[in-house]
Amino acid sequence: MPATGRRSRRVAVLRCIIAALVVTVLLAGLAVLVFWLVVRPKPIEYTVTGALVKHFNITAPPTAALNATFYLTLAADNPNRRVSMRYESLELYVHYGEGEGAPQLAVADVPGFHQPSRNETRLEVRAVARAAPVADRAARELEHDRAAGQVAVEVRVSARVFFEVGRVRSRHYDMRAVCSPVVIGLSPKSARSFRSVPCDVAISS
Repeated sequence: MPATGRRSRRVAVLRCIIAALVVTVLLAGLAVLVFWLVVRPKPIEYTVTGALVKHFNITAPPTAALNATFYLTLAADNPNRRVSMRYESLELYVHYGEGEGAPQLAVADVPGFHQPSRNETRLEVRAVARAAPVADRAARELEHDRAAGQVAVEVRVSARVFFEVGRVRSRHYDMRAVCSPVVIGLSPKSARSFRSVPCDVAISS
């Protein structure tokens, strides 16, 4: 076979492969679009409904560190009539202050779970700070909080989820929730007067 003929055949095969890939991507995108248009899922809601901290202790600079145990109760509300959710993983983080630069104090892993439609799931989370390093300024502010009897933190939730409608399952999504400020009293009795904090929830691909 002449070289020109072989080259033309390779080009034709390559074009077929590219066309197949493009069609596959388009069909996958169309399937996701149809899923969302038909189901029209409502936003997921998260609320911190309870909080308590024990063993709160901050060491002095220059090697300032925090030891504490945060007990947090979150309500995860799925208001959708036909859509259930499956959490493959969920992590909870406790930060001191707000924004990206806020120091992380504690983290906790929550086992994956299935959440039926029109369901509110209660999550009881224990996040432990073990010698969590903090800057000198943050250490002084935490010491002031300890003297005042309460501390304000930001609770962040990160999860890997997918949606289910009957036997149809969506692709994976990343869910983020930010709850702030969560004001926690340092005395055992303060848990009774805790005020719930709604969270800002975002879901992305």
